[in-house]
Amino acid sequence: MLKLANMKKFALFSLAALLSLGIAGCKGSGGGPGNGLSTKNAVVWYIAGDIENLNPMLSSDEGANYVQGLMYETLTGQDANTQAWIGGLAKVPEESADHLNWTFTMDPAAHWSDGKPVTAEDVIFTYKIVNNPFIVNVAPLRSYFGTMDSCWIPAGQPNQVVIHWNKYRYDLLKIMNYVKILPKHIWDPQDITSKFSWADLRQENPSNPAVKQMADKFQDPSVQRDPGHMIGTGAYKFDSWTTNDRVVCRKDTNYWMKDRPWGDAYPDQIIFKTIKDQNAALIALKHQDIDIDPTLSATQYLTGFDSAQQRFIARDTVYENIVQFLAWNNAKPLFSDKSVRKALTMLVDRDKIIHSILHDMTKKIEGAVAPSQPNCDPTVKQPAYDPDAAKKMLAAAGWADHDGDGILDKVIGGKKTDFKFTFQLASGNDVAKQILLIVVNDLKKAGIDAEISQLEGSVFLNNIRNRQFDCYLGGWVGNMSGAQGIEDEISQLWHSSQIQHKGSNAYAFSNPEADKLMDAIKIEPDRAKRWEMSYRLQHIITDDQPVSFLWSSPARIAWLDRFDNFQFFPARPPFSPQYWIVRGSGIKRTPNGVPQSLPHKINVADPR
Repeated sequence: MLKLANMKKFALFSLAALLSLGIAGCKGSGGGPGNGLSTKNAVVWYIAGDIENLNPMLSSDEGANYVQGLMYETLTGQDANTQAWIGGLAKVPEESADHLNWTFTMDPAAHWSDGKPVTAEDVIFTYKIVNNPFIVNVAPLRSYFGTMDSCWIPAGQPNQVVIHWNKYRYDLLKIMNYVKILPKHIWDPQDITSKFSWADLRQENPSNPAVKQMADKFQDPSVQRDPGHMIGTGAYKFDSWTTNDRVVCRKDTNYWMKDRPWGDAYPDQIIFKTIKDQNAALIALKHQDIDIDPTLSATQYLTGFDSAQQRFIARDTVYENIVQFLAWNNAKPLFSDKSVRKALTMLVDRDKIIHSILHDMTKKIEGAVAPSQPNCDPTVKQPAYDPDAAKKMLAAAGWADHDGDGILDKVIGGKKTDFKFTFQLASGNDVAKQILLIVVNDLKKAGIDAEISQLEGSVFLNNIRNRQFDCYLGGWVGNMSGAQGIEDEISQLWHSSQIQHKGSNAYAFSNPEADKLMDAIKIEPDRAKRWEMSYRLQHIITDDQPVSFLWSSPARIAWLDRFDNFQFFPARPPFSPQYWIVRGSGIKRTPNGVPQSLPHKINVADPR
């Protein structure tokens, strides 16, 4: 089932130009069997790097989230068209008068892909995993559950589960739907989770050995690619995984929601094809080896297609909730001074990059909230490009070329230190490298010696998690707020509590006033007051310049025009191949299937 809140809060990406909310572009010409396109009932979805992990608790890369979205489900969700809350594995919950108890009634029809029923025990198990402090990679998700008190099954109601919070948050239902439910009978057949309490989990370093025992078992590398552990409730089941080549999901013909709205699924297989070079991916699309490429560069989108020879390829752009930046490691001496970080921002000529590399197909951003979000403060401005002022600011901070070698230096900790560092970048993205080459050249003119290191995707992600970097080019993609205006709460990315334990604040931003605002925003029910605090928070973050904010680029998407029932949604990703019907395949939409068509628009806008 397609849900607008069925993914982790913020997922890390490393490409230079991706997503943010609006559609405009070039439609196809109604391709299909008459145009020589395949009628094979499968979708091949291009991804830029190998999947990190298919355990939804242990991965944070966007590709893994896409696969997991087909295989696993949340308790409830939102209708992709109306954005109203709808049932999932459970009915829409009953909320207590004090907003602290949420009672979910499990859907009796829900079952795992191995046929076993989904139970309230599965929910309790899953939330104990989320709150287990020894499961390191769950830290970004766990950051939302610090005020969750406990979870239990009411007496005499085995099909219900109550989630109790000790403090109100304005977005409780939204964040509960960041959690994909896992099968206890697969991950905890020995019932280890029953041997520790919620009080045990609230300890910073739990003394009950069962907590560590469960964490070790859950994180055991030997089971992470075991098909026997990849049991979900979604419309698709795990089929195979060939490293650096593909992950194959096949339709579950016994899917428990197949006869309900949003439960329809049509392709027999959805294949995630890894191609680490963007140009090779474009060639694969033209050769009809893949069906969709959502990561076109601006140059590819504008000039990479022969409209006469490739009328079977459709194109579009979609803006989502994206913030892209150069992340400085604030914990390192080179970047610990706010004035130095501001000077670095003033040496980055964003206008030149946007025009020459991104072909003006992007929106500049000035702060931590994307312009697509309802609480973005348009008055926030970071320092503008000004090399002369930047040089003076660096000099005032003690940086000068004392030895005449052309590189700024300064005595730090009693040792002469050159202003040298390395940009880290995930491999396979030529556009990102072109961007950094411009930045490196401009920094050189100011006496700063920077180099570029391209790393395999999993190595890059691990370095970010462990804060083993000087600077990286990347960003965060979040959930869309939708018509209800339930804005994303950004403490996962900026609160000082998220610096340690592989939290998402890898750049080590720490500001007590910002922390207080983020804590206050979480518990403020009045939207106007929340937004007022959010505006102040955005100004504080931008003034501190822990990162140099760059832009929010659209996803430039191209696909083989051989599908009906195709639509974009204000979701992440903004399309769902499970609903696509291959022309000429003989497949018809199910009676309860929700009709979809491309003319459905979200905030139509010209990306240029």
